[in-house]
Amino acid sequence: MRKTLCLAAMIALLLSPAQAQNADDATPRTPQDLAMAMFDAAGSALSSGDHETARRMLEAALDLKPGHPAILQGLLTIAVRAGNADDGFAALERMADAGISIDPARAADLLSRADADRFAAVSGRLTANAAPAGRAEVAARVNSPGALIEGVAMDIETDRLFLSSVTGREILMLEPFDRDTPVVFADREDGLWSVFGLAVDDRSRMVWAGSAATDQTPLEAGETGGTALFAFDLVTGDLYRRYTIDGAVQIADFTVRDGVVYASDSGAPRVYVLDSLSGQLQVLAEDPRFVSLQGVALVRGALYVADYAMGIWRIDLGDHSVSLVRPGNESLIGLDGLRQTRDGRLLAVRNGTRPHQVMAIDLDREGLAVASVEVLLRGHPAMASDRGEPTLIDPADGRAWLIANAAWPLFPGDGEDRSADIEPVVVLELDLP
Repeated sequence: MRKTLCLAAMIALLLSPAQAQNADDATPRTPQDLAMAMFDAAGSALSSGDHETARRMLEAALDLKPGHPAILQGLLTIAVRAGNADDGFAALERMADAGISIDPARAADLLSRADADRFAAVSGRLTANAAPAGRAEVAARVNSPGALIEGVAMDIETDRLFLSSVTGREILMLEPFDRDTPVVFADREDGLWSVFGLAVDDRSRMVWAGSAATDQTPLEAGETGGTALFAFDLVTGDLYRRYTIDGAVQIADFTVRDGVVYASDSGAPRVYVLDSLSGQLQVLAEDPRFVSLQGVALVRGALYVADYAMGIWRIDLGDHSVSLVRPGNESLIGLDGLRQTRDGRLLAVRNGTRPHQVMAIDLDREGLAVASVEVLLRGHPAMASDRGEPTLIDPADGRAWLIANAAWPLFPGDGEDRSADIEPVVVLELDLP
């Protein structure tokens, strides 16, 4: 499940469901555990008026989760309560460096009195971080009441677009001559639960789909959930095969190259590999440091996996070792879609940090750190609604197709029908530099 941005959601990024159940564990074991313990300690210190201890705890948490908006906003809160203008400026300036946009009004009185020019400068930078950037054209506008559309895939050979429906439990197809009228390509009769990531594999001529039962999945009475990777014949739409593996929770996002599929599990700390159509899903990497795995990309012989709460993990395809990519200034928290471009850049969709945007990330020579970030798209009108968020993206032939306004905020999983509030789903097409 994707998360929308509010203070509660940003704090939720610090805590996975399994860790929430073990929050009282006195022995933190992972960066996530340690960050949560420090966040809790900071809250306790702040409640008792110990501003310095609260600040130190959050600074330590920020070392583990660089650019995390909830931690940075926590540092701003501490500074305001302590009346410490220098720390307040430092927090806001770090948010500006991270590409975050917030309203600094709650710090205005303290910081304007301390240095009006400096406050005006950082306020301007925070506002500029949300300014429109890049260009994209509307490739399709689909009015599907009640449908939560998550993923997109383009078949370059036929110019057909495929969309995944979480609530409809189906894959929809858009023909080039009628982009706004979806045709059902596959559905629950093929065994699909909610459908998330999609990909068209030019080599195998398959449409691949990640599917799982979640709180948003409309199950029939007596029907059981599950998760699997599905392969459908691109021409006939027939189900070729369903791939499962013991212990999987939510196979949702993946990437395909030369018939090999790499898939993340957003409900378990695992990444899988399928080496051929006739093969079996295998665990490529399992690491307790994984929190909420999302998009997957294959760049320069290594696998990169977005973690909504941590940033981007690198998995060495030789020894399967795992390391967290060192970020630059731009925050990598709240990344959802992650794919690769043909020239070896990471293409990332950020929807867990304001502003929502699409970024091209260049890695250093070793592939272990971010060298630079280019904002490709931000502030497009289709991405502006509070009732939707950009999710998954599919690059091909020097272009990319993006779900601009997936209606996750209207589907919290409580069963309430909000279909009347759903706007038409917009697929954007942008040229890649």
